Amino acid sequence: MKVGYILVSNEIMVDGKPIGFLYREPPDNSLDSGWRALSGDESHEYAEEANNFALYNASTVVNVAREIIPLLGLSAPVAFERDATTGNLVAVEDDEDVSHDA
Repeated sequence: MKVGYILVSNEIMVDGKPIGFLYREPPDNSLDSGWRALSGDESHEYAEEANNFALYNASTVVNVAREIIPLLGLSAPVAFERDATTGNLVAVEDDEDVSHDA
């Protein structure tokens, strides 16, 4: 499955935090998958700074977060957050949470 690029917070790819919030929105262009990955600890100010995010090939992201593999084929809009009890990414029922701007 060819996914494309995922916009990922530096808190994940640079600082090594796990994905705490993962969502898919309509892609911005033909290379963009629409997937966005955040640690969930980003402040509003952090999230507003474009330099705190980078596009990564999905295979690169999967190398640090294998648990997202079964989710990558899902269509937008969809969102997942890490359950504090189980540690698993679980579906977010309310689609309004999908509209985070990274």
